Amino acid sequence: MQEYKKSLVVPQQPKRKLFMLCPVGLVGSGKTTVVKPLCEMLSLVRISGDEVRRLLKERGMGYEPLVPIAKALAEEFLAQGISVAIDSDSVSPRNRKVIADSQTKYSALPVWVHIAPPEKFILDKLRNFKHTWLFKDAEEAVANYEQRKPLHSNLDINFIYTFDTSRDDVALQIQEAAERIEKLVAS
Repeated sequence: MQEYKKSLVVPQQPKRKLFMLCPVGLVGSGKTTVVKPLCEMLSLVRISGDEVRRLLKERGMGYEPLVPIAKALAEEFLAQGISVAIDSDSVSPRNRKVIADSQTKYSALPVWVHIAPPEKFILDKLRNFKHTWLFKDAEEAVANYEQRKPLHSNLDINFIYTFDTSRDDVALQIQEAAERIEKLVAS
């Protein structure tokens, strides 16, 4: 955790409500494509699940420590009045509990965004992506997608914005979302 923490960028915080950017999207949907620029635009600390997983894997560890590490880092920043984004799928019951607990403990407003391109776009991406450390091959990536897909049906979340990362106007979508979020969290 300490090694990963050293890599984080902590931007100056504008005067506004404390919040957590909570992305919901399946593997390959484009969460990082959306979350990374939003963090820059909104001055958020971006805690990347993939980057933590990579460090864990490099040390021969499983992924079980991911959520406790992300939670501890998010809470540390929220306690200092610094808004955060967890660049991972926030839909699981365990992640939603962490978000709800942070909302209660720090009065940090959860701001939900949905990254939801068409399924064909995701599957084509997973089948054609040069897989490196996260999945051994396309078959494993697609199996992971299929395993997590049920968590994404019948979502009872009020999203401030839904992205379609298969479209050519992703930068415009990100700008629109940033404007909506800024209005929501303005002091």
